[in-house]
Amino acid sequence: MKGMLIEEMRVLIFLYLVSIGVVNGKHYKLFVLTGQSNSLGTTAGGETDPTSGGDPADQHVKFFWHNVVDAAESLGDSGGIWTSLKDQQGGRYPGNVTHWGPEVHFARTIYRAGVRDFGIIKASRGGGGNTNWSKSSDGHMYSHVKTTVDTATAALTAAGDSFEIVGFLYVQGESDSGSEAEISGVRLGELISNLRTDLVKATTMHAVVGGIGAAGGNRSKVREEQAELADGDATISYFENLDLQGQLYDNLHFDKDAKLMIGRRFAGEFLKAGVVTPHYGKLAFVGDSITQGGLGYASYRYEVF
Repeated sequence: MKGMLIEEMRVLIFLYLVSIGVVNGKHYKLFVLTGQSNSLGTTAGGETDPTSGGDPADQHVKFFWHNVVDAAESLGDSGGIWTSLKDQQGGRYPGNVTHWGPEVHFARTIYRAGVRDFGIIKASRGGGGNTNWSKSSDGHMYSHVKTTVDTATAALTAAGDSFEIVGFLYVQGESDSGSEAEISGVRLGELISNLRTDLVKATTMHAVVGGIGAAGGNRSKVREEQAELADGDATISYFENLDLQGQLYDNLHFDKDAKLMIGRRFAGEFLKAGVVTPHYGKLAFVGDSITQGGLGYASYRYEVF
């Protein structure tokens, strides 16, 4: 009886603190992004404006990052704190003053869809084969991703917020060797499974893989392996980017428009999988037959929905 009274008092105190605004933490849905250079996002394509540009959504998206060159050299980080969505440090690779990748338009797209209280944790590398992400091979990127995520989530809870890791974004494979390409599907499956186990509150994390676009070498095998993995697992999605091959400014790295498109495709897959739910509000469509649609043709309303 005494124990029950103490527990009831705790609940009453908590509710009181909530009512006066002392307890005001938020619950965040978190997405983890990793991979090699097209996950990092290069900016040496020669565009007049190589930045990601400004968007009203950016200030509302929580962002934490630590990108690296390799196991020994860092490219830059967010200083161990959460910031808003922004371009990251560059200066290490020729022509890359900054770096930004698919996280940008992914975040903007789901924000515009009405999704709120979400954050992105980015831990990408400038290159390298999938061995770097293999836990069983002591790949440094596996431990780097885990450390970055653990640091980010600890900062959230220290601020009184709660979280769940709901999504994993992956773009990797251009640099896989022949032996790595042959087991790229197995390696990716192990990576996702290990992260679901080793990261806190990630057991239901849905993974989305963005297909690499470069031609030649072992890349077709990597695409085949990654797509096959997703075909056999409802918790993993895969989308192709071969149609953007003409937008590889150096036959390897996606240009600005392609990066924005890939971010949008990531968002579409997570929305399709029901990982986040759009909240568009109430819409009224007014118009003629173009609005109505018919004769086998969907109107523009379909795209809006």
